[in-house]
Amino acid sequence: MAKDKEKPAADAAEGAPKKGKGKLLIIIIAAVVLLGGGGGAAWFFMHGKKAAHDGHEEAKHESEPAKPPVFVKLETFTVNLATEGEDHMLQTDVELKVADAKATDMIKAHMPEVRNTLLLLLSSKAASNLATTDGKQKLSGEIKTKINKELHVKEDEGVSGVFFTTFVIQ
Repeated sequence: MAKDKEKPAADAAEGAPKKGKGKLLIIIIAAVVLLGGGGGAAWFFMHGKKAAHDGHEEAKHESEPAKPPVFVKLETFTVNLATEGEDHMLQTDVELKVADAKATDMIKAHMPEVRNTLLLLLSSKAASNLATTDGKQKLSGEIKTKINKELHVKEDEGVSGVFFTTFVIQ
């Protein structure tokens, strides 16, 4: 019987540390949850408001309808091209993509200067340079730059694109 009395005492001694380990584990888990929650709350208050504000701004921009593009059609240009042994002529229609109606009014107010600038630019080109897609794209960029320079405006206030609706070299 002495052995039987030792057994429950031994079980009780072993059971006490298990309760202590369980409490310690619960305390550690609670501490991790509290620290994680505190860190998450700190992040939310420091960054969450900005992210929420940015999301609101994006939603606001998405809900606003996009403004339709504004184009200014110029009269047909017919010019003699720079000679390379043969005489060539260019006939083209150009449309300008502009920032807004204010830019349209500015172009119309300066139309003689705009047309003169384009006539001089177009007539300085050789047919071989304009025959390729790259040549036309380069010319488009030059036209945009020259018109904005003539109007004394930046691209976002003036011409943002140049489109050829006809382009015939003879």
